[in-house]
Amino acid sequence: MILLAAATAAALLSRMQAVNADVHSLSAQLNAHVVMRSFPFLSADLTGTYYYKEPDKTKVVFTGGVPLVAQQFDRLYAHIESPSQWQQLNTVTLLSDDGKIAHLKLVPRKHGNVDSIDATVDDKSATVSSMRWNYANGGYAEMTNHYATVDGRPLVVSQTGHVQEPGYTGDITSSLEHYKINPALSDSLFEDQ
Repeated sequence: MILLAAATAAALLSRMQAVNADVHSLSAQLNAHVVMRSFPFLSADLTGTYYYKEPDKTKVVFTGGVPLVAQQFDRLYAHIESPSQWQQLNTVTLLSDDGKIAHLKLVPRKHGNVDSIDATVDDKSATVSSMRWNYANGGYAEMTNHYATVDGRPLVVSQTGHVQEPGYTGDITSSLEHYKINPALSDSLFEDQ
C-alpha cells in the first residue's frame, strides 16, 4: 500500500512538472489587495511585476502601494516553490486522491519556520489548487489559485489568501495579467537589493 502511494505521488508530481514544461521564465503584472485584520488594520492596493526563472527563482518588484505591506507580501510570495522543486526540498506524501483532487503533505528537509505544507492538486489539470504553510509558531498562511488558459497554457490568473500569525492576521486577493512567456531575465534581477 505504501509503495503504491509513493508510485502514485511520483506519477502525479511528474505530470505536474510536465505542465508548462516549455516555460523557462515569465513575468506578469501583479495587482494585490491586502487587508490587515489586526493592528494596525491597514488596507492597501499593491501593483508590481512578478518574475519567475527556472528552476527556482521568483521575485516580486512592487511599483505602487504601501512599502511595509509590499515588503511582507514579497517575502510570502517568494517562498512558493515550483512543483519541480518539491521532492528536492521536501519529503512528499500523498495523503489521499479521489481521482479528482489529490491531497499532498510536504515536510521541509531543512528545519525552519515552516513545519509542513498541505497542497491540493487538481488531478485532471495537474495544477496546484491550494497550499497551506503550517508554521512552527502555530500560525499558517494559505492560498488558493484560479487558472485560465493564457497563450495555450494553464496559468494562475488570480489568487486568494489568508495569513494567521501570532501578532497579525491578513487577507490577500491578487490577480496576474499581461503575461510575457520566456522573456530574457538576468539572474541579477533575483538578487536581494
